[in-house]
Amino acid sequence: MRKYIFLVAIFFLFLENSLSQETDIQTKRQSDSIYTNAIKARGVKIIPIRNKKYKVWTKKSGTGKIKLFLLHGGPGTSPEYFENFPSKLGKNYTIYFYSQLGSYFSDIPKDSTLYMVESFVNDIEEVRQSLDLEQFYILGHSWGNQLAQAYAVKYPEYLKGLLLCNNINEKYEVIVEHQTQLYANILEDIPEYAKYADSLRFGFSGKFSDFSSPDALGFQIRQKAWPIMLEKHYARLVGQMPKALRLSKEHSTGRLMSELGFMQRIDSIDFNKYLIDIKTPTLFIGGKYDFIPSSYYVKMRDRMVNNQNVDIYICPNGSHFTMWDDQDNFFQAVDKFILKIEKSNPK
Repeated sequence: MRKYIFLVAIFFLFLENSLSQETDIQTKRQSDSIYTNAIKARGVKIIPIRNKKYKVWTKKSGTGKIKLFLLHGGPGTSPEYFENFPSKLGKNYTIYFYSQLGSYFSDIPKDSTLYMVESFVNDIEEVRQSLDLEQFYILGHSWGNQLAQAYAVKYPEYLKGLLLCNNINEKYEVIVEHQTQLYANILEDIPEYAKYADSLRFGFSGKFSDFSSPDALGFQIRQKAWPIMLEKHYARLVGQMPKALRLSKEHSTGRLMSELGFMQRIDSIDFNKYLIDIKTPTLFIGGKYDFIPSSYYVKMRDRMVNNQNVDIYICPNGSHFTMWDDQDNFFQAVDKFILKIEKSNPK
């Protein structure tokens, strides 16, 4: 039960109202002015990958010396929720946005064999070469962290620093346990379901495992608890959801990623193995109210036994989208970490 509740919770933010079939996505894009404008926007470069069979969208913003490459979450979320990075980081930065294969602004082939972590790592390298990036920083968020870790191990020579934001490596061993407690806490504040809080908290799972029928208790609880989970632990922006964050959800192809088996492939990989081999200076950024417990970042740092330059910053007001619900602290932490590296390694 706990595994299933977690999967519903972690993916539903982007899967609900998202695009499920390739034909639906193509139809939507044809009539979507946001898509058309994004393709034609200033700084956009469409890059062929995988022997030029597919194309991915990138956009360059700014002319600063510091090069920061962004890896969005999901998989399948659009990179739109990174919109505030250029204005928050300022003129010292050049920001590179990248829509991974299968996400809204890039090609979305419906071939399950194309969606492999190793292939996505190689895609980044092809994009890097096309953009002529040397000595740059990668910032990953959520699923983008796992991709960033894999890239940092395979291509460390190009990186000056690695920023892992709201990172999840151990979904079942660590995150599931913590998020189950968060759900139990939420139930305690819903009068009609408060009596089930301890049953959920202590693992008596039978009543909560059925999400298939509107008459099932699990389904009813999720309908009540999930919006509260979003407001408390995903984006603490009640009544003021930024347009960029809303669009990244609406444009998510996460349901298709799941249908093609990519979610399952990601879950089968032990990403902690990458941490052991990463030597690039690394910053973990978390949020006090995220569904990822703050203590988890210490465990990840302790696994980086070959890295002497690892920092942790927990945004005191943030949850999972710390770049939006704790903007000042998030971007100050990003800038401080990068400037520290720039002073010690100005090349």
